[in-house]
Amino acid sequence: MSSLNLVESIPRGFYPERPGWSGKAWERWLERAATAYVPMRHAARFHTVLARADEYGLTLRGMDDPALQGELRRLRAVLASPHWPVTVVGESFALVREFADRLLGQRHFEVQLAGGWILLNGMVAEMETGEGKTLTATLPACTMALAGVPVHVITVNDYLARRDALWMEPVYRACGLTVGIITHGMSPAERQQAYGCDVTYCTNKEVVFDYLKDRLVFGTKPGDVQATLQRLSRGGGVNRLLLRGLPYAIVDEADSVLVDEARTPLIISGQGDGTYEGQVYRQSVELAAQLCEGADFTIDGASRGVALTEAGRARLAQLVDGLEAVWNGRRRREELVGQALTALHLFNRDRDYLVRDGRVQIVDEFTGRVLADRSWERGLHQMVEVKE
Repeated sequence: MSSLNLVESIPRGFYPERPGWSGKAWERWLERAATAYVPMRHAARFHTVLARADEYGLTLRGMDDPALQGELRRLRAVLASPHWPVTVVGESFALVREFADRLLGQRHFEVQLAGGWILLNGMVAEMETGEGKTLTATLPACTMALAGVPVHVITVNDYLARRDALWMEPVYRACGLTVGIITHGMSPAERQQAYGCDVTYCTNKEVVFDYLKDRLVFGTKPGDVQATLQRLSRGGGVNRLLLRGLPYAIVDEADSVLVDEARTPLIISGQGDGTYEGQVYRQSVELAAQLCEGADFTIDGASRGVALTEAGRARLAQLVDGLEAVWNGRRRREELVGQALTALHLFNRDRDYLVRDGRVQIVDEFTGRVLADRSWERGLHQMVEVKE
């Protein structure tokens, strides 16, 4: 009996997340060469999954609710192992389908089983409107959650996150799983509770910013997250974390989330006393104001980028002569002044931000919503405030 090694690739532990690729060049080449075989392998396995789902589904239809719960307990124990027989995925799909049929009156079709298999294996499933993406997502979500893996179902706005979670909640509850919902404006305590559920519905921006807030708690540059948390656990910092990690997610509207909105970086900055930094930011804006567009710098409106010319670099080196040591490094001063030029020329009041109560508040370019608790990084936010 073939086995599915998917669970091996899902990080586990206190705060798991997928590691970046660290293989050698020849390993990357071998991985690319192997991709030609992947569709055929998954297609063959799916036929096994489908056959088992149909066979096992006939058995489940004749069971009463207590018997179904007994099957659920057996299945959960098998999914907790590091290797899954492919047939167990078929049994999981069949059980979820049976609960959906009894509780929602909706029974997964074969195309939805195929979509669930694709998502379970970390691939993109393209489904037409009306093919039931929301119902399809319950198949991999329940399977992973039953295996003890935290699951995030990510969509594009709060309405869809709440609607889909409440709609599918009876299926999750029947599987013995808890469901959480993350929406804008929730308190840290409410977020911790929602992320602590087996399956959490949220938007891409909420989960990213909550992850970034957790990174600030780590107090270090990205590295070995679990080792960092072991150090934090001795200082009581763990209670400040919002998420349980990012081991597995199902992304709805993947083209929008991973392509369209991914072009805009989501960034956050920490808080400090700001005394010395504030002086540097003010100087950056003052220096940038002395440079001339065209001669000293150019602006690319399409990419919202600013670039110093060779003449501008030389002019800047003259302007900083006699200032503090922070301005001695060429790369540092050019980056700071580049950010200041961006603040002066590319970020507009009442379009990109509002000024309220003496503070600059970001306006989300996609929704128009004011993001009062968020900041641009690398000093950009402070430079916009200096500008105002």
